[in-house]
Amino acid sequence: MARKPAQKPVFAIIVAAGSGSRCPGPQAKQFLSLGGQPLYLWSVKAFQKCLKITGIVIVGPNHNPQALHEMQQETTLFNKVITIIAGGNSRTESVSIGVAALAAATPILTDSDPILIHDGVRPLVSPELILKVIDQVSSKQIAIPTTRPTATVKKIVGNTITQTIAREEIGLAQTPQGVPYGLLCEALDYWLKNPTTPITDEGALIENLPPENRAQVTIVNVAGETCNLKVTFPEDLQQAESLLQKKMTHEVPFKPRQATGFGYDVHAFAAGRKLILGGIEIPGHTGLAGHSDADVLIHALVDALLGAVGAGDIGRHFPDHDLAFKNLCSLHFLSRTMTIVRERGFYLEAADITIVAQQPKLAPHIPSMLTILKKTITSPCQLNIKATTSEGLGFTGRREGIAAYAVATVTATPL
Repeated sequence: MARKPAQKPVFAIIVAAGSGSRCPGPQAKQFLSLGGQPLYLWSVKAFQKCLKITGIVIVGPNHNPQALHEMQQETTLFNKVITIIAGGNSRTESVSIGVAALAAATPILTDSDPILIHDGVRPLVSPELILKVIDQVSSKQIAIPTTRPTATVKKIVGNTITQTIAREEIGLAQTPQGVPYGLLCEALDYWLKNPTTPITDEGALIENLPPENRAQVTIVNVAGETCNLKVTFPEDLQQAESLLQKKMTHEVPFKPRQATGFGYDVHAFAAGRKLILGGIEIPGHTGLAGHSDADVLIHALVDALLGAVGAGDIGRHFPDHDLAFKNLCSLHFLSRTMTIVRERGFYLEAADITIVAQQPKLAPHIPSMLTILKKTITSPCQLNIKATTSEGLGFTGRREGIAAYAVATVTATPL
């Protein structure tokens, strides 16, 4: 079977170095609070969550050591943040400083590696938009997200409207803008040697290249998002607050890449019932009291699986007052639970189960339990069962019943 090519490293530079002169207040706008957190931190969180992002460089203010220190404190738990560095006097200077810091910290960079530049005051960028930009970057191609204006666009000279511009031909640029590392370095180097041209984004930076170099580069338009607004004026912050509230109301639950669940169950012995453990009958011993077959081992495993995928507990899915489950084999519970695991986009990686019983002796039956459990689970996984006693202590030691503990680890199904 052919191996998939290794994923290219993708790095983000979040520019949060501006003074915020158009949004007056006691602090620069990137530090204004949105939902209880500074604006720039929302951008960092979006790139941190994106699976294709390898590392992040944050460029902060260049005359505010206290702000840089606070940025470091705020991002301590963000493992993708490579460095936080003071920026320059313009956006392009800050980007240049960020690229240099990235190159110093990451010697493995190649010319075709995508670098995403994002404004720290665009707090509501989505992981989906980040991925769309990444997918369009190649060695001679950059990607810029834009939105279309909905109003009629006019050209203004002084106080005079001189022309109506076809809005179908207009795009309002957003970030992140994706540029291959080699091309970004080339464009920055050219601008640093010819710094007279005002540069407002990476598209303008590439357009500033000499004509023969610019002609080799394609700038691809990516459909932007209306919620990916830039906070420039105080009213923009109010709009961002409103959008954030709507987003949090409809947000898809967080899905971890890997998760672990814990399960526990206990049943008392009951005369006249078969002893069913791990899907098999243990002959010659009193069974356990319960609504179903009282398979304490499987019940603990089911609870662990449901916990790992955030799906509640066994009582929620298989209530003990439902006649449909009366005396039912617990392997049905396990089979249905594995369907829930798969429906939620996970697969079982490993499970470890400990069953606690003073009697009967269970070690000889473990191989048969493993066989039937693996058959029910159907997908490959590491499965382990251990049997122990409580050294005569507690209800299991007094031979009143059996307890079981389970830990299950699931991994997100690859996209």
